[in-house]
Amino acid sequence: MFTLKNSSSTTRLPYLRLSYLIGAFLLCLISVSASAEQKLIFGEYEVHYMGLSSSFLTPEVAKIYDIPRSGSLGFLNISVLQKAKGSQVPAAVDANVKGIIRNLIGQSRELEFRRIREGQAIYYISTFRFDDGDMYNFDLDIVPTEAKQKNFDVKFSQRFYEEE
Repeated sequence: MFTLKNSSSTTRLPYLRLSYLIGAFLLCLISVSASAEQKLIFGEYEVHYMGLSSSFLTPEVAKIYDIPRSGSLGFLNISVLQKAKGSQVPAAVDANVKGIIRNLIGQSRELEFRRIREGQAIYYISTFRFDDGDMYNFDLDIVPTEAKQKNFDVKFSQRFYEEE
């Protein structure tokens, strides 16, 4: 227990410990929301997705995967994982990935995905032009090769900013 000497009297401050606990709890909440992962779960499958400006890719990675680096070129990365019985770690699976990108005034275009295999990982990537600060809606149709369910409908919105 903490004590605080105030002139001639001593005041006990058990609430100080409580305030430290509350502060630690709030920091945990902030860190959880900051590291929130973008994924959707469909039974035994997980669909992970990430969109960013291609300028965030290192020059080496962009060259290996033939992705132009540009502040106004968006990059979308999709991976599909299946939970395996007896394993804590889900495994990457093949899938058919189709998608449409739409801006807020309704203009849309189809996304073309390329399959990339890197060791045990499988990624589906697509690039697209965007206008700085605009919000885009993504509508993806994902069908894992071995899935019991017909398709997974993945919808999300994201704002993109030009980077140098």
